[in-house]
Amino acid sequence: MDEPDRIRNRIIDSRQIAAFAALVRHRSFTTAAEELFLTQSAVSHAIKSLEADIGCRLFERRGRAISLTRAGEQLHLRTEKILSEMRAARLEIEHLSPKGESQLCVGAGTLACQYILPSVLKEFRQTHPKCRVRLEPGNLPNLLELLYTHQIDFALGVDSAPSEDFSFEKIFEDELLFFISPQHAWGKIKRVPHAAIVTETFVVPMKQGQTSAILDKYFRTEKISPKNLIAAGSLDAAKQLVGSGFGVGFFAHWQVAAEAAAGSLVAVPLTTRRLIRSWVVARLKGREPQRIEQEFIQRCKSVLTTLAAVGTVVLTVAA
Repeated sequence: MDEPDRIRNRIIDSRQIAAFAALVRHRSFTTAAEELFLTQSAVSHAIKSLEADIGCRLFERRGRAISLTRAGEQLHLRTEKILSEMRAARLEIEHLSPKGESQLCVGAGTLACQYILPSVLKEFRQTHPKCRVRLEPGNLPNLLELLYTHQIDFALGVDSAPSEDFSFEKIFEDELLFFISPQHAWGKIKRVPHAAIVTETFVVPMKQGQTSAILDKYFRTEKISPKNLIAAGSLDAAKQLVGSGFGVGFFAHWQVAAEAAAGSLVAVPLTTRRLIRSWVVARLKGREPQRIEQEFIQRCKSVLTTLAAVGTVVLTVAA
């Protein structure tokens, strides 16, 4: 073997790195193959080739259980950084395209897609006609998976837990309240007792949505166990159900500003404390945002500043 061949064999194939990273995440050849749009045998072959190239085993296989060897753990420490750098390099090259074209891949929750992004995307297209923007809707946990696998550049979502893999930039906050119809029994009392909450029907847009998760966390903190929770299927449907007197909704004031102004929905204070919801931009740790990303986020903040002025909403836009 001559010198060029020896040098070439010391470089790990990027496809093998991608297969390794996917298998570490899922500990399943089947799921890793689905993520990479490959066959299970192709992933298995990539792992075997990688192990052959570096001369040691990376995974221990006991039946269906898959775990990392010491060598595998060492490689895993560098894998995500390698993939992140490759992704960043591609983006930088795209920004230097002779045609002046670039691409932005944005993940966003349902509320952001409905209230924030329509005007942002319209303005952004006018000022950056050669930038291709791709939108991936979903809740924050699903978007973080896309972020982890380098399928999106950043994600707009609600609330987050500390993470070793992601950084979260808080861009604004709003307050969530109970809302009822004017005819609801709660409208006649100053403070809703826990006993009334337990027996009430609560209406949320989506069963697996961000509002449902926040409401569940609030109830657990307050040591309340409501018996009835209805998913309406969308925010508009939830507002209509609450307005008809069917149950109690859980909204930010800016989401129901028109209904509150018309008197069809009335805010009710929460039991013991205010519930402030944080909106964040999630990125992979260690990855510096591109200028065009920062501009896009700034436009999102501008839209939220406008929303903050609607009604009596309690909303703070981060500096």
